[in-house]
Amino acid sequence: MGLSYPIDIQAFKTAFSNSIMFKNPRFCSLIVRDNNGTKNHWKRTCINIDDHFIIHQNTTIVKTDLEIEDGDDKEAAINSFLAEISVSTPLNENKPLWELHVLMDLNCVVLRVHHSLGDGVSLMSLLSSCFCPKNEIISEGRKKGIWKLIKSLWLTIVFILRLLGRILWVKDKVSVVSGGDGVELWPRKLVTAKFMLEDLKSIKLAIPNATINDVLLGIISSGLSKYIDIKSPMALHQTLQLTAIIPVNLRKYPYLQKMSELVTNSNSGLSGWGNKTSIILLPIKCLNGLNALEHVRALKATMDKKKHSYVAYFGFRIVQFLVSYVSPKAITVHMVSYAGMVNLQVMVAKDIISDPEILVEYFQDSFLKLKNSIKMNNQV
Repeated sequence: MGLSYPIDIQAFKTAFSNSIMFKNPRFCSLIVRDNNGTKNHWKRTCINIDDHFIIHQNTTIVKTDLEIEDGDDKEAAINSFLAEISVSTPLNENKPLWELHVLMDLNCVVLRVHHSLGDGVSLMSLLSSCFCPKNEIISEGRKKGIWKLIKSLWLTIVFILRLLGRILWVKDKVSVVSGGDGVELWPRKLVTAKFMLEDLKSIKLAIPNATINDVLLGIISSGLSKYIDIKSPMALHQTLQLTAIIPVNLRKYPYLQKMSELVTNSNSGLSGWGNKTSIILLPIKCLNGLNALEHVRALKATMDKKKHSYVAYFGFRIVQFLVSYVSPKAITVHMVSYAGMVNLQVMVAKDIISDPEILVEYFQDSFLKLKNSIKMNNQV
């Protein structure tokens, strides 16, 4: 969270102490294991706010030549800090599993939370409720006819078989972006690609029934194809395929409603709190010959089939095993939309991808080509 004014530490501590976050039992509990270390349960404890606030007076950063040319020292410093804590010292289990890092010289606050406290929807809904309430949005579930139901069941069977095949036998070919054993703990580097939300919306509207996520996936696919082609020119002549792990929210609504009730009853089996996220596997074919628009259309077609199946609900049951087996090996991409801007946070294992700035440039280049292609089509 970036702030406009210098941070008042005491006021910040007071605000967090009085927030709805502190009413959530998981933010006020320890994870306790049995003697065998196999079963866990929550145990309430008293919070010492000073144990959770970590103050950083001066945030240092070693920048590459490309970052120096970019000139955004503050953003580079924040990205460097985020990359560092993502694989550094794990959270201390002797206190509730969250920390709040205050970067004084950058006017920035980083909330670091263990995944056992909740998934992205839970935590972002909780954070939003600390600042402003959301209006209730009612969304209708998908209505299916007999033919659509049969199609969904067939696609579900096909994708489940592919999922099992991916777990048991099939692996992606080794490429310049492939990791190695233990790569999830290797040093990281974080770089940001920025887009205007209105530009992405205009591209989305030009492709029937496309979503912004479809557009972003197409941009990533196109940029990766170019990066791999530059780094290993012969690789793409073998139709290289990478597997993306896409998180899926299984809740009916995109955020949690009646937050105060969910927070005070967060250990109840009837509440919507907790981890209700599944994953789907998305094959990305790296073909540098395709233009950015074709990448979007190809991935949209695949995602449409995934959405019409129930594979995500089955995947929820095996997600822990699957993530441990095919966990992200080198590249993690997060998308954050705020105040008309879309930030693509690209985190890489820097021993494998030493120049993520170049990769991000290819993402932005793919976006510009996609934007120009749509513009030309509209003119025709």
